[in-house]
Amino acid sequence: MTNYDALIKEYILQRVRGVLKPPSGDLAYPFIDPGAGYGNELWDWDSYFTAHALISACQRFSDSELQRAGLDRQTVAAHSKGCVRNFLAAQEADGYVPILTAAAGLFRGYFHAEHQKGTPLNQHKPFLCQAAQQASEFSGDYDWLDAASLVRYMQYYEQKQYDENSGLFVWQDDIMVGIDNNPTVFFRPPHSCADLYLNCFMVLEYEALAHILACKKDDRAQTYAQKAETLKAAINREMWDERDGLYYSQDVGFHRVTRKIGDFAFHAGLAPRWHSLPLKIRFWGCFLPLYAGVCSLERAQRMCAHLDDPRMVTAYGIRTLASDEKMYDLEKSGNPSNWLGAIWTVANYTVYKGLLRYGFTERAECMRAATLALLGKNLHESGEMFESYQPDTGEPNLHPGFLSWNLLSLELLA
Repeated sequence: MTNYDALIKEYILQRVRGVLKPPSGDLAYPFIDPGAGYGNELWDWDSYFTAHALISACQRFSDSELQRAGLDRQTVAAHSKGCVRNFLAAQEADGYVPILTAAAGLFRGYFHAEHQKGTPLNQHKPFLCQAAQQASEFSGDYDWLDAASLVRYMQYYEQKQYDENSGLFVWQDDIMVGIDNNPTVFFRPPHSCADLYLNCFMVLEYEALAHILACKKDDRAQTYAQKAETLKAAINREMWDERDGLYYSQDVGFHRVTRKIGDFAFHAGLAPRWHSLPLKIRFWGCFLPLYAGVCSLERAQRMCAHLDDPRMVTAYGIRTLASDEKMYDLEKSGNPSNWLGAIWTVANYTVYKGLLRYGFTERAECMRAATLALLGKNLHESGEMFESYQPDTGEPNLHPGFLSWNLLSLELLA
């Protein structure tokens, strides 16, 4: 396989500065945007992973390379903190933090206005505490951070997006859920989808908040560490499929029909003893329990069998939806972005990190090499990185020049 490391590194060196934005409009602090196709917008999980890549650049580039890229530790720290500060500045009194906040354009003020109208909204995806921890660790400073705001943000999740019956977190609807048209969420009833993506990253969010509180000598640290363990237990209890050897998202949208004939009531006796129903759809989120450290080693080993299936994995990485699912569709779409099989660098990256976490180094190396081959092929043929890619050919989809989590390839370079 061709070695594209130098090509990828050079492209990033020339372009990476472009994701760093100065304060603008409602965004009072410096921030990070994905680059190409977006502008003056601060997105939740995009900014988290992009900041992660920038921090990696500071650790991996030489001083001369950093200077050529227009990066330095202070600038990266300021923008990483700035993303968190901007989101917390947009927090509502009830703890709600928007998924997106914008300096200008269509989305400026949109989420605030909808929240004021009482519209049920999905909150900032579970990356805010992780972003805060990441920025604090990189800068060696926790004093800037308002932990009370993070606690209120987590409490909003628990009050508005939690299903007590299953012990799992749910989406309020299918708007801006990260994996835009994930079939386990897309066009499905409100409050019915206990998504693996959401729940696995909520585990990491609880752990990050526990770490922040511990660093601030806050007695609530242990409470949030225990909440992480409780959620792990719920994921393992409700989302693991013993027959298939894989985790699945769950439907928790139970509804009881009340109907009587005289004194006779239908279904008045035995009620469901199960708390969720499996949505048996193989998508890349099925492997996030590896990334989040949720599963046992034995379960992790069983999950790996699915990574040997060409319907799930290609020479360029993991399909975001298995090709034998009837929803599989490789149409190039921007609204919603298409996750019905296309390869996205962030999906490859999380599977790679999850495999490393469990010691599956040979499998991780295959995913690493596949990701670099995909990005390198496109740079060699078109001179650009893109938002997503065709799984069998490696051909690009939309948004040439898109950086965001493509920058995670820095961590994969030899």
